[in-house]
Amino acid sequence: MTQLFRITHINNLPFILENGLYCPNATIQDPHFTAIGFPSLIEYRRDRVVPIAPYGTLADYVPFYFWYRSPMLYVIYKGNDPEIIQTPQNEIVYIISSFESLQENNCRFIFTDRHAKLEYAQFFDNPSHKSELSWDIIKNDTWGRQYGADRKEKKQAECLVYQHVPIGSIIGIAVLNESSQVIAQNSVADANRTIPVKVKENFYF
Repeated sequence: MTQLFRITHINNLPFILENGLYCPNATIQDPHFTAIGFPSLIEYRRDRVVPIAPYGTLADYVPFYFWYRSPMLYVIYKGNDPEIIQTPQNEIVYIISSFESLQENNCRFIFTDRHAKLEYAQFFDNPSHKSELSWDIIKNDTWGRQYGADRKEKKQAECLVYQHVPIGSIIGIAVLNESSQVIAQNSVADANRTIPVKVKENFYF
């Protein structure tokens, strides 16, 4: 199984569990959405053209990483960038999917060999091309500045799901601790779902 990981604020779970995940350009949006990360990067993705079908821009896709403990989460954790939206890790949850669950739910998706914002990122539309990814880097924590930009870029390879990720494609939710697990489990129960919520401390910094 090729698992996929997306981080979001725990406050966003009720909407996600009722509606699934929608891309930034979708007409359906959470009116109470709580943002994390870099606002400028989110805006930049609205203009980054996707060079293969189903085309559009990155804002037409829901992005996932191929592993946990991403550079983005690290910056949020450190809070040492003036632009970053500082968020305690216990308020951040992982939405977990997989190539297989996306296919079972007839989702259209593509993926990249490095951070999708980069003009020289390679895009793929066939899951069999996942061997093109640098898995040794993706699954490794040694991506800091001292290792060069290329390693960090490849660490952030993305799976991009076109328009919408239905609830049926969500195979799990991961949280930092038991108190966050209770909140997430209550959201799952309120939505009448059966998605497992697990404490995964090793997913965090």
